[in-house]
Amino acid sequence: MTAADEVSVKHPRSADLDARNKRAPLTRRAAKLGFGALLLVAGLLTFYQQLVVRASRDAVINARIAVIRAPIDGIATATVIIPGTAIKAGEAIGGVEDPLADDARLAQLRREASATELEHDSLVRRLTDLERARDEAENQAEAYRLGRVRQLELRIEEARANLTAATAREADAKAIVGRGATLHARGFQSDEAQEKARHVQEVEEQGVIAARKRLEALNVELDAARNRTFLGDSYNDAPSSLQRARELALRVTETEAALDEKRRKLEALQSQTGVERERLAGHSKAVLTTPVEGQLWTLQAAPGEYVRKGQDILTVLDCSTVMVTASVSERDYNELHLGDPVRFRVSGTARDYAGRIVKLGSTTTFAIPFDPGSRQIVVAAPKLSSSSEDGCAIGRTGEVTFEDNSHSFTAKLARSLRNLLGTS
Repeated sequence: MTAADEVSVKHPRSADLDARNKRAPLTRRAAKLGFGALLLVAGLLTFYQQLVVRASRDAVINARIAVIRAPIDGIATATVIIPGTAIKAGEAIGGVEDPLADDARLAQLRREASATELEHDSLVRRLTDLERARDEAENQAEAYRLGRVRQLELRIEEARANLTAATAREADAKAIVGRGATLHARGFQSDEAQEKARHVQEVEEQGVIAARKRLEALNVELDAARNRTFLGDSYNDAPSSLQRARELALRVTETEAALDEKRRKLEALQSQTGVERERLAGHSKAVLTTPVEGQLWTLQAAPGEYVRKGQDILTVLDCSTVMVTASVSERDYNELHLGDPVRFRVSGTARDYAGRIVKLGSTTTFAIPFDPGSRQIVVAAPKLSSSSEDGCAIGRTGEVTFEDNSHSFTAKLARSLRNLLGTS
């Protein structure tokens, strides 16, 4: 037995060790080749993504916000203070109350209305007194008229009786003159007696005329009295009671006109007071409502804080306007157009959504603002807002792909490699 055989017999594992040592370089060489191939694939994939596939990995789910501002100066209150709380459109979510609202105009209108109401009530009482005095004067004047008419009627009756008596005396005088003429012709009556009888006849004739004229004058006076005009030598055409009634009637008319003016002024003041009260209510207390349905996003003013008119109080996320906003490179931005089809994939998931570019450029109405120094696009994905997992998940990131040949073999291969390598 040789020395080598003795060694192999004594150390039987040395041969295996030599064989293993011979295979180790081959394993390391294969690992190096595999790692190099992996690096090559990653490089090719990166080259493909950078030069062939247009994509943006700075995409984020976004939505428009409604800013609720203070309509007046005052102390802010809020019924919803936890961000993410669901809010319905038109729901009252807070208010602003100004304890120092200027109510000087309302106080002035109230004082004027109170003073006008007092004047109105005073005129009402004065009108009542004047109407009562006028009625009394008219009743007195009517009583005087009726008495005067009755008096004139009696005087007319007296004048008629006097006329009848005068007519009878005239007839007697005529008869005496006739008898005297017969006696005078026979010589039984003197000329003096005859002359006296004729004179008496003429007197009686004039008495009849006077009685008739007196009756006519009384009839004229009676007709005037019945028409409320009184004729006489010792007074005017109306008694003092009637003159007083006419004066009171004029004052009643003037008072009614003044009362009507006060009534219209009072109505105008009450209307102005109502308008001013509504204006003051709108300037002293305001209810904050949201115009959209969504979620509370931010609360810029704490409850109890004094805010100025136009100051932002809170913002509401409008979940019906969910879109995707993304930053792109200058090369991609210059090649994109409105309406280009894109796909949005949520980071770390296989969920993707088809969409189209609806805006090129930044906007300030989104919940998550854009980077001022980047080029921005807005993508509308109809199925995103209705998704139970990603709908209104504002802030969730993802990737937007602008591949026009998204169904080509190379695009599918790149997508498979990215999923295999776990790159996003």
